[in-house]
Amino acid sequence: MTSRSFDDRLERIQWTPGAVPTQEVIDSVLGGRGLEKARSVGATLLGAVLGILIGFGLKGMSLVGAPWGPDTGLIGLIGGSLSVFGLIVSVAMALFVALRSRQHPWLMQFASMNLLMIVVLLLS
Repeated sequence: MTSRSFDDRLERIQWTPGAVPTQEVIDSVLGGRGLEKARSVGATLLGAVLGILIGFGLKGMSLVGAPWGPDTGLIGLIGGSLSVFGLIVSVAMALFVALRSRQHPWLMQFASMNLLMIVVLLLS
């Protein structure tokens, strides 16, 4: 019974042995992929590096003895302010990208890796 239903399916789709897809079918499959929205390793890597820098800056703000830690004066103020500003921008960008991920998939990769690295460094 199984072989008969398989043969029936082949007859319904009008398949012949050795048949190849037509050029129209190939173009429709390749055209539907959206190659302009392909994944980018560069966006992921850039998000990871910036997330590590921001997370390292935030972590160093609380460590005594760090160059931008507590009681370091102007250098600590500048380093801490840049780190907090980076965190605020990262969270805002992640919220924006969560709503627009279909239009900007590379930005979604960047923002998600950025926040992941910040959280990993803050929890370590």
